[in-house]
Amino acid sequence: MKTTVKKINIPSNKRMIVTSDIHGHYYHLKNILKKVSFTSNDILFIVGDIIEKGPLCLKTLRYVMQLCKNYTVYPLMGNVDAHRLLMLDNNSTENSVKFFEYVNKMKKIWGGCLFLDMFNELNINIHSSTDIPNAKEQISIRFKEEFDFLRRLPTIIETQNYIFVHGGLPSNDIDSFEETDVFTYLKNDAFMENGLKFNKYVVVGHWPVTLYNDKIASSNPIINKKQKIISIDGGCGLKRDGQLNALIISDIDSEDISYEFYDDFSVTIAQTPQEKSAVSINIRYTDNKITILEKGEEFSFVEHKSSGYRLWIHNDYIVSFGENAKCDDYTDYRLPVNIGDKLSIIKKTSKGYLIKKDGISGWYNGIIDYDIPRIPPAAFQAV
Repeated sequence: MKTTVKKINIPSNKRMIVTSDIHGHYYHLKNILKKVSFTSNDILFIVGDIIEKGPLCLKTLRYVMQLCKNYTVYPLMGNVDAHRLLMLDNNSTENSVKFFEYVNKMKKIWGGCLFLDMFNELNINIHSSTDIPNAKEQISIRFKEEFDFLRRLPTIIETQNYIFVHGGLPSNDIDSFEETDVFTYLKNDAFMENGLKFNKYVVVGHWPVTLYNDKIASSNPIINKKQKIISIDGGCGLKRDGQLNALIISDIDSEDISYEFYDDFSVTIAQTPQEKSAVSINIRYTDNKITILEKGEEFSFVEHKSSGYRLWIHNDYIVSFGENAKCDDYTDYRLPVNIGDKLSIIKKTSKGYLIKKDGISGWYNGIIDYDIPRIPPAAFQAV
């Protein structure tokens, strides 16, 4: 697939709303647009990965298509979107096997995918890889409008002061990227760590922002004014504490930038205060090897191999035990909490609550508006 660059001029006095990595979360998209009071006076950018790894991929795609008809909306290609088109277009026997394995894996892990949504709408049943060629032919015909929409998505959009791309850019020379390999710009992991600086703000998704911080698990957008990079992927659907972020740029000529986010966790009110922990860790899947020191019924005491940091981890977050033990993204950060703070409950445990406050995940050991005291904060201090 080849790169396409779209250049547009944004009128003054227009608010720009930017989101990315929706991943088939239809209700998250609807709710974040409601939360930012999105109207026909605004301009919406969707910076890739509209589909996959979510429960309502086809419904989300169609909703984005409808938004494009009714509002000023600029969707872009994401690496996941591009990969699904490549899977559809590859008619080899080997790809049929991979296709069959893929849809079954997505059904098991995420509950579905774009292709399964389409199969279900057409009442197509697939029992083996030999069913795939016919199934692909049927969805290619029936859902031509949807696939054509995805194929037309640009790789990069450049405006007067902002550039939008799913993964990242190697330089400021935008014109030279035309017709080059699209995945150079769609799958650019840890983009902000490359040390690049840009003449215009480059707004990206793809890499969940929580992966940039090894101390605190924050899902909020990162605005790096020195590099002129803004990373906005809140881990919607991918992270257990993820959220869908919306960047709000007040005007094309302004650096007045704010954000809102939406998640679907239940919210409660803190009844007791809590001080933040002095030290903490944010273990991420890029560096998640651990040694189990003491296995408990609910929590296990572990050592993070690369840092030597020791902490208690809930067993639900340990994805493999034994010699090659690993854990899912996890933090022992104790959040600062005041009486009356709104807290989103991620997980309730015998040692307190894993919560989110203002987009930051951590632990709360106090009383919420319907609960009793828990184990004191010392239970989660570093060893």
